[in-house]
Formats: sequence, C-alpha cells, structure tokens
Amino acid sequence: MELKRVLIFLCYLTCRLTFAQSDNLDSLKARVETMPDDSLKTETLLRIAYILYAGDESELYAQKALELAKKLKSPNLIGRSYHRLAWCHGLDEMDKKTAYLDSAAVTFTSIADYYGLGNVFDTKGTILMEYGSLADANDSYQQAYNYYSRIGNEERKAGVLNNWAIAEYSRGNVNEAIQKFTTALEFRIEEKPISHIDIARLYQGLGECYRLQGNLELATRNYLKGYEHRKVAGNIGVVESMLSIASMMYDAAEQNIDTTSIQEMIRENGFDNSMNLIERAENTPGVADRIGIQESIMDVKRRRFLLNEDFEAAYQLLLKQKQIQEEYKLRESSLEAMADLKVKFEKDQLTIQLLEEEVLNQKKQEQVTFLIISLAGLFLISMIGFLYYQNRVKSAQIELKDAHREQQIVSMRSMLEGQEKERSRIARDLHDGLGNLLSTLKVNIGSLQINFDDSNAKKIYGSASQMIDEACTEVRKIAHEMMPQALKKLGLRKAIEDLVKKMDATHPFDAEFHVHGVEQTFDDNTNVMLYRIVQEALNNIVKYAKASEVSVQITYSDEWFDLTIEDDGVGFDPSSSDSEKGMGLKSIAFRTEFIGGTYDINSRPGVGTLVTINLPLHPKTEA
Repeated sequence: MELKRVLIFLCYLTCRLTFAQSDNLDSLKARVETMPDDSLKTETLLRIAYILYAGDESELYAQKALELAKKLKSPNLIGRSYHRLAWCHGLDEMDKKTAYLDSAAVTFTSIADYYGLGNVFDTKGTILMEYGSLADANDSYQQAYNYYSRIGNEERKAGVLNNWAIAEYSRGNVNEAIQKFTTALEFRIEEKPISHIDIARLYQGLGECYRLQGNLELATRNYLKGYEHRKVAGNIGVVESMLSIASMMYDAAEQNIDTTSIQEMIRENGFDNSMNLIERAENTPGVADRIGIQESIMDVKRRRFLLNEDFEAAYQLLLKQKQIQEEYKLRESSLEAMADLKVKFEKDQLTIQLLEEEVLNQKKQEQVTFLIISLAGLFLISMIGFLYYQNRVKSAQIELKDAHREQQIVSMRSMLEGQEKERSRIARDLHDGLGNLLSTLKVNIGSLQINFDDSNAKKIYGSASQMIDEACTEVRKIAHEMMPQALKKLGLRKAIEDLVKKMDATHPFDAEFHVHGVEQTFDDNTNVMLYRIVQEALNNIVKYAKASEVSVQITYSDEWFDLTIEDDGVGFDPSSSDSEKGMGLKSIAFRTEFIGGTYDINSRPGVGTLVTINLPLHPKTEA
C-alpha cells in the first residue's frame, strides 16, 4: 500500500512536469513543420513526443523523429527515438516497449553512448517495477548506475538511486533502500540549484523505510523534512507528507505504542495533532480537483473514526467515498454522454457570453446565473426521467423474458411427462397384451403333436414356431427399451449398465461403463430422464458416429452427479448438425434442463464426441 502511494505521487509529479511544458506544445507543433534543418527538426519532434508523454499522438511524433534520424544516419538520434517510442505504449504492450528498448540499446552500444545506455536501462527498470518484476528491475537499475558511473554523471546517478531504492524497498530490502536514498540525498542537497521536489521525494522514501523498520521518530523526522521542501516548492505533495505522519500515528495507537515524542515533533513544526494534519491536507489548494488524493484523505480520516470507535462517522465517510468513486466511474465510462454535455456546455457558454455583453449591472448577472442553474436542473430532471424510463423498460423486458421462459419450462415438463406416461402405457400393453398373446400362441402351437409326412410342411411348421419366438423376443425388447424393468427394480446404475452391455453385444463398437464414487439415489422422474439421455446419446452414436470405442461414465462427488458419454467416431460440428441429429441433441438438452442440470457437448469433425451432464446432488429448495 505504501509503495502504491509512492508510485502514485511519482506519476503525479511526472504529469505536473508535462503540464508545465504544455504551454510551448502548440508553438512547437507550428514551428516544427517549417524547420529546414532535419537534425533540429528531429530534436523538436522528440521534444513534442516527450511533452505528450504517451499515447497515439506521442507515438506519431516519435515515429516521425525515427524516420528523420534514419535519413540522417545519426545513431544518437535513432537510439533516442527508439527510447522515446518505448514510453508511448502502456503496460499492456510490453512486447513493443521491450522491443523498442532493445533496439535503442543496440544502437547506443554501437557508438559506445553510455549516457543513452544508462537512460535505456533506467527506463527498463521503471517499466519492470511497474509491471511487478522487481528482481529484473533491480538488475536494470544496477546496469544504468554502472553506465552513468563510467561517464561520471552524478545527477543521473542520483535519479537512478531514487528509483532503485523504491525497488529495494518493494522487495523488502529496507537497509539497501535506506543506503541508496541517503546517497542520492547527499548529492541532491549539494546540487546547485537544488530541486526541492527531488529532495522531498527522497525524504519521503526514507520516512517509509524507517516506518517499516519501526523507528517512528526517524520516520517522522524525514516525513517533516520532505514536507518542508514540498512546501517551499508549492507542491501538492505536502498532502502525502501530512497523511503519512497521521497514518503512522494511528498505526502506533492501534499497537499501543507511545507517540508522545512524535506529537512533540509535529508541534515543533506547527501542527497541533493528527487531526490538524488531516485538516491541513484537506485545505491544501488543488485537492478538490483530484479524486485520488481525496480518497487517501478519507482513508486516513476513517481510520481515526474507527480508532475512536465512532463507527457511525466512519460508516458515513465510507458511503461518501463510495459515492465519489461511483460518480467518477460514471464520468469515465459515459464518454458519449460527456460529449453531449460538452456540446451543451459550449452552447450554454455562448449564450452566457451574449447575455453578459448586454448585462450592465450585477442584478442582470444574477438573473443569468439563475437561468443557467434552472437549465441545468431541467437537464438533470430530464436525464433522471430518461434513465428511469429506460430502467422500467428493461425491467419489463426481463419480466416478459422470465415469464416466457417459465412457460417454456411448463410446456417442456408437460411434454416430457406425457411422453414417459405414453411410453409406459405402450410398454405395458406390449408386454401384458401382445406379449402374453404371442406366448399363448407359442404354447398352443407347441402342444400340437403333428407327425408331418411332408418334409416341406414340417419345415414351415418349424419356421412358424421360430418366428413366434422371435416376435416374443422383439416385443420384450421393445417394451424394455420403452420402459426398462431394471430401472424400477434395481435403479439407475443397473439400468444404464444393462443398456451399455446390450449396445456392446449388438453393435460393432466396444462399449464400457464405469462408476466412480458412492452411489446416490434419485427420484423416479430423474432416473427416467437420465436413462433417456444415455439412451438418446447411444442411439446417436449408432446412427452417425461410426465409432470403434464408446465409454459411459458416472461420477458421484459430495455435491455433483456427473455423466459423460464419449466416442471416438467421426465427430461433427454441433452448430451445423443436420435436423435429425439436432433433434436428438435438443432432446438431451431439454431433459437435462428439466431435471435442473447443465449440458455440454464437445465435438468437431474427425475427433469424436463428448457429451457431459452435470446435476447438483443437493439442489437449493425454495423457502
């Protein structure tokens, strides 16, 4: 968390430097196109890319600089262009950043430009640290430091030491970080003119290190020194210094550590107590425009409320913080709405300008202000009404969709229940009616003791008797397939096992059945649906798969029942299967949804097919 705060302020300082130079940006853009000297033009293009810092426009100017540098055949300018291009891309484009830095390193190496090489490895260290590769960042900073040492550039060595110290701190090497912060500080203090902001950053880093070591007095002393330098520079970083001290005091209070010496120190520097530090941070110019700094202040204030057991105040502050975050996210995400508001704002500004030209006294100015506020209120009310209408429409659509889905489920349930009842009735009629009739016919014919003199008649008699046997067998087979007796008598596992064995015996593929885990029992309806799913899948394999091996597997876990049917057949594209095959898959999907499970099919031409059914063993019941 502390490292994150340090990095945030580093980024802030970089942005401040960029904005400070942005006044010259337009004039540089205008002059660069008319410059006759390509070398000066390349330098100016790089300067513009540096001011723009990152993004598409910065990359465009850096690319132009690279093209001119290559035309001039200047290794130094080529290397600098590659180095600048590395900064134009974000962390999500690490491949590009790394490639540009490597190209810069190769170019600078060819001319033994140690200053350029130091810049490359310093940049690489910073990028790696932001990416989280702290060990690699440490190695890069070491190389950068070595290159600057070879040319005796103390200013750049101090800059590397500051970044390097942050990397060491992040890795937990606090003593190494203190040594590097201190060495850099010795140079910065003697530098002419001194950079108060750079010195403040080093004192802040030392404060963080001593705080981590538990030396709160040294931490406070360094935080206060950083505060003084930031105050001289008029830098908003004073907020970080004050919040660090207040936060450290609350850490100490939570751990029952005596903070008397710290309180004396801050009083000597003009602060009454920790609350006074927070109040001054809140009143620092520029805080109102920066959401991130406001959130940091709220975090520290909330810790104070919690420490004093003022939970209501802490809760209200948390609500306010979340509201600010949501408003910020809304502003960031609603780009189109922001564009419309910008157009409206510009129109309103034009209206105000015209009115102000006609207004000669303060009273009319107040009327104009009232008019603008009224328009803003009307716009706000209109937006709220529109959003409310949209929400109502979406709610109605969701309700309609849910009702339609419920209707589909009811229809599907009725259809499946009707199918199973009809199957059961037909199976019972076949077995009890036609089956018994054929059995009686068989007995009656067998009781006829006829001595056939004619061999042909005897053959016909035998053939008829055999056909009756086959008819009895076929009726029993059909009745069993429509409503297997094993399913009711012995349960799902035995019924599926019998089905797989019959498939293995009557078809050219090898079929296997495996069960894992402790068997669980389902209601009759679920058993029938699962059996039909396996039956439908195996029928599809027989019709289309041309498989040589088939595997059916059941797995019982603590929470789930998993069923898989796999074959090594020709496979198919599930999104473009023919209508007959598609109906079989729809039947499997309907039945799975009917019993509250999930269904997945994985297949493609030439690699076979895997059907997976997942069913929760303990579904949630409605209260």
